[in-house]
Amino acid sequence: MEEHYLQQELYDLVKSDTGIFEFIQSGALDGLWYWDLEQIEHEWLSPKFWTTLGYDPEDKKHLASEWQNIINEEDLALSKENLEKHCADPDYPYDQIVRYKHKNGSTVWIRCRGMAIRDSMGKPVRMLGAHTDITDLKIAERELSRISSEYEKVFNGTQDAVFLLRVVGPGQFRFIRNNLAHQHKTGILADQIRDKSPQDLLGEELGNIVAKNYQKCVESKRVVTYEEELALPEGTRFWQTTLTPILEQGNVAYIVGSATDLTERKNLEFKLEKYAHYDTLTGISNRRLFFEYLERIICERGEESQKFSLLYIDLDGFKYVNDTHGHEAGDAVLIAIANRLLQSIRNTDFVARLGGDEFAVILNGNQSFSAVQQFAITLHDKIEEPITMGPLHLTVSASIGIAIFPDSGEDTETLMRNADVAMYDIKKNGKGGIKIYSKQVQ
Repeated sequence: MEEHYLQQELYDLVKSDTGIFEFIQSGALDGLWYWDLEQIEHEWLSPKFWTTLGYDPEDKKHLASEWQNIINEEDLALSKENLEKHCADPDYPYDQIVRYKHKNGSTVWIRCRGMAIRDSMGKPVRMLGAHTDITDLKIAERELSRISSEYEKVFNGTQDAVFLLRVVGPGQFRFIRNNLAHQHKTGILADQIRDKSPQDLLGEELGNIVAKNYQKCVESKRVVTYEEELALPEGTRFWQTTLTPILEQGNVAYIVGSATDLTERKNLEFKLEKYAHYDTLTGISNRRLFFEYLERIICERGEESQKFSLLYIDLDGFKYVNDTHGHEAGDAVLIAIANRLLQSIRNTDFVARLGGDEFAVILNGNQSFSAVQQFAITLHDKIEEPITMGPLHLTVSASIGIAIFPDSGEDTETLMRNADVAMYDIKKNGKGGIKIYSKQVQ
């Protein structure tokens, strides 16, 4: 590169005017030094170096031992090692950050750089160097490190799954990072999420759904909270996710996501729901869900003038099985009967255990009298088939009372009472069989 005329002019000024040199070394640096490598104890240090360390330059001699007495021992060893390497190889830089002890006891961080001046044979005879006080920078770095450390503790210490993403365009997002809780609960590691879009991470369909929620946060520029279900490497989980927008120049540039894992709570809710509405032994609907369903379809069918049939089933011979073979055999019978009922009905029908050895079936649809009767006969025969339990072959029968809506009643109480009346009429006449309620059966 051609030498600039101003550069040459400055060189000439330094040679001819010592005031220029004094300005450079006092105004641009925090000390110059010039070291005699042939008489290693002799070293000139500019006054600025000593004032930086809180000392009066007049009290200091131009000796290497003066600064070596106040430099950190580890840093002294480093500077000596680097000096040897630089003297042996001009391309190896003499450049290190060292700590000095200020006169008031504090630590001063100095960047020390230098270059060897060599004789005609290439032997290092002098060292010219400069000091730069970087204490403020080090304090700032330490404070930044402290803040960063505290941030990491909060970021990775929270039990919530936290993630950070960048807004790259309308409806377009890229993940930046996720915390340890997020990695543990989702199975997605930090290097797997970095710079990925929701579609990259979750697939096109689910990714688009997630991205729409993110876009709502962008458009509203407000905190957004919602619940979601996500299929992840660690399995399907339920989350309550809160998105907090980070604005730059009035636009959302980043989004901080915080997701609370609701999976255990949701599973507990599902279990409680199941316990509340399903029989724990057989797994079919229980008495409570049966009456809720019956109330609902009475309202629906009443408005549409559609029929449905209620079959009230009471097992015959169940007490004998229970008393003779024990409760385990009795439970096996109830489970088998529930399964047979489920296998016999259509998807549009409904089956429930009302308690003990009582069951109910609701046949939906405008079926004829004969069709309902035939279904009940087939079901009765199915119930009477032997139930195998190890070496035992257990058999029960059933009394099935049938009430048809709205002919046999237009409300829950009437329908149930009349189905019960029909069922007990069978019991009075020897048990085992079916009967459809009519006004003559009372």
